[in-house]
Amino acid sequence: MDSNNKHIVKEGYKLSNPNYGEAVWQKLVQPSKNIQMVFAGHIAIPNDPKGHIAFRVDENAGGKKVNQMVFNAQALGGGWHGNGGDGWLRILEFLPDGKTVKVKTFSPLFAISPTTQKYAWRTEPYDEFTFELD
Repeated sequence: MDSNNKHIVKEGYKLSNPNYGEAVWQKLVQPSKNIQMVFAGHIAIPNDPKGHIAFRVDENAGGKKVNQMVFNAQALGGGWHGNGGDGWLRILEFLPDGKTVKVKTFSPLFAISPTTQKYAWRTEPYDEFTFELD
């Protein structure tokens, strides 16, 4: 795709029967009794930064919690034609209790400069939270 969401013809490959999020859940994750976390990205909901960041918990076939997180920062920091997501990434800290996971959102791009260091950590509730494994 180019910056105007147009398919680049010279790529030379096409996806045949891809599995999108719901299909992956139905075919792989939900039937499995041992998957506890799913991390996803690269979803495109135009003009809605919150549509690119989500967390939810569902049950698998074994009745266990599956923690699911999507984080696609490429439109943050100026939209689709901005800074390519400002380097935002997710840091997951697995605490010593063996079940708590702490999530933080950080940009090394902002952290590197004394002028922008104060913007290096996103602290909205959807950017900084904890969850527990089953």
